[in-house]
Amino acid sequence: MFNMTPSLTDFPMHRIKTMLSLALLNFAIFSVQADTVKTGPSLLGAAHQAMKPNKYTGIDSMLVYQQGKLLSEYYYGKFSANTTHRTHSTFKSINALIALIAIEQGLLSEQESLFPLLNSLSKQQSKDPQKSRIRIKDLLNMTSGIACDESPGSEGPNHEWALDEGPKPLQYSMEIKMAAEPGSQWHYCNANSFMLAGAVSAALIRAGKEDIFSFADKYLMAPLGIKHYRLNRSPNGQYLMGQGNAHFLPADLAKFGLLILNKGKWMNKRIISEQTIKKLYGSKHKINWSFTDTINPRQDSKTTYSHQWYQTPFDIKGSRVWALHSWGNGGQFIFVVPKLSAVIVFTGSNQGNFDKQKQPFDVMQQYVLPELMKISRHTEISEQLPAVNKTMPTKQLSSTKASDAL
Repeated sequence: MFNMTPSLTDFPMHRIKTMLSLALLNFAIFSVQADTVKTGPSLLGAAHQAMKPNKYTGIDSMLVYQQGKLLSEYYYGKFSANTTHRTHSTFKSINALIALIAIEQGLLSEQESLFPLLNSLSKQQSKDPQKSRIRIKDLLNMTSGIACDESPGSEGPNHEWALDEGPKPLQYSMEIKMAAEPGSQWHYCNANSFMLAGAVSAALIRAGKEDIFSFADKYLMAPLGIKHYRLNRSPNGQYLMGQGNAHFLPADLAKFGLLILNKGKWMNKRIISEQTIKKLYGSKHKINWSFTDTINPRQDSKTTYSHQWYQTPFDIKGSRVWALHSWGNGGQFIFVVPKLSAVIVFTGSNQGNFDKQKQPFDVMQQYVLPELMKISRHTEISEQLPAVNKTMPTKQLSSTKASDAL
């Protein structure tokens, strides 16, 4: 048996000096890092422990970023960093980013009428004059006026299953009757998000461009370094199911949040304009349910909506903290908290149980936001959002292909 460990005598003197210098540098860096995180017991760790004894159930992952750095990454059950997760309606928010990029490129306009675009793909049968007044912005804001209400606890009309499972989702969506003047009322409806993707597809065809799947990859996924994902297609494979059910890795979901937090830039490269990102925060429409009515202490905050993104306030120790976020059935959330320069991602398996889907809001209230506020008090957070240059999780994908779950 040979001793393969080299001794100092095996190295030239200049290499010994270099090694000692690096050791001292690493010690200095470690000392600085250790000093900046002396904030007492971590509430993020406490949140993790609260999930183990089933205080919170059906949460599959929790990732927390602040100032572009990954602070916490937990997975539960059969899920891991390499497992893509079904996003459900969180994809609506991503679908909106795809549409907004197309709008920025001049392929279509928020003020453009919807049905001339869709009629280039499939001919509308009904001749309701109100439909001619539906604009792209009405789809983005869930104010199309079509007879559809798929909010939690609503009595409908509900078109979700016919849209998701039916053979001709575009034709079905186009023939939904009108219930209100476009732009006048907010009602959550999957058909709005589906038709938004359809309008982008029609605009791409009109401009002689690539299809929406290639467009999304070229201008959003690839620039963010997102490779392991699957978008949901219509039965004929032609249309993007913009209403949901794509699959992404949780760490890749965080990239969308970090892109928004950094005002449309990724790795110092502009992907979406800052002006467009501001539209996500321009909420004028109040939704008709509460995400925070089950948290302790009860808040029942009024959430607002703009461009397929929600805004919900949290009251933490006398301070109001606003979060921009997505929402997907089962408990899929991307939270963006500009005040704390933070992004938080949850995935979950609480499909059909709306109260359990809201558990991440309690986790945010009790653990995540107080911890981020505590860290903020011990560090200097710039008024200007930081450039994203180290946003990737410390754990890298293995050489095996990412697997799907749910």
